[in-house]
Amino acid sequence: MNTSQQPDWEGLFPDSDFSFSFGVRPGDAHEFFSGSATGDSVMQQRHQALREAPSCHLFETPEATQAVAESVRWAGLTEGGCLQLALHWEPDFLILLPEPEGQFLFRAGAVCFPSSWCPEDKIGLPLHAIHSPVPTLNENLGKRIDKFLTRLSPDKSWQRFNWGISGSPVLNQHPRLNNRNLIKPLDPHNIWMRIEDQILLRLPETGAVIFGIRPVNVRLVDIKQHPKACAGLYRAIRTMPDNIADYKSISPIRAELMEYLMS
Repeated sequence: MNTSQQPDWEGLFPDSDFSFSFGVRPGDAHEFFSGSATGDSVMQQRHQALREAPSCHLFETPEATQAVAESVRWAGLTEGGCLQLALHWEPDFLILLPEPEGQFLFRAGAVCFPSSWCPEDKIGLPLHAIHSPVPTLNENLGKRIDKFLTRLSPDKSWQRFNWGISGSPVLNQHPRLNNRNLIKPLDPHNIWMRIEDQILLRLPETGAVIFGIRPVNVRLVDIKQHPKACAGLYRAIRTMPDNIADYKSISPIRAELMEYLMS
């Protein structure tokens, strides 16, 4: 990212205390899934994850056969399944199937770059339950997420962002790799804000939802060069409940993070 101009991530931190939000804005799914300037590196890391631990990163249940086939067609491929999509797209993706109860269940996809969660443990769960370890998220946002997905129109896509802090720029941060590395003493040059650029798209034939996830790393020292973002991140970390700071793995360096951001 070019930090000499106002970056996209500067708006991630509003002038308010920390809170979970499912805020979305109109997006462009075709642009989201198109190639990027870092595509070669991203695809190398995707190939590595799929080669070393396919059971942790690639999923395709029988219930999702038709939705996967429609996803393949939407991607412009003539044949294949989730593996072919995983080797074609840079972002991760989950295919969520609608249930009569109004929930959308994770039935297929490729998650090569999870942010410290185990995709293999989440097959068959609704989207908000994928984040079940997050304190207060389900009770505050679960019903809202289900309602939003139910109302999605196939002719529009919606984009949102999520963020965390990591001690590694590696894209694949599956818990089995233990590579988050947030330990004392704080070294700002080896701390990254990990942003997840996310897209939600509903397919017209099966009604399934494609949930795309593209992680982006921004160095903490670069954030420090943008006073508005720096102040917003400081406030978010300062007002974050302790259990959420624990979930985001921020607690070990929380005090040092705040001291650095406001120094």
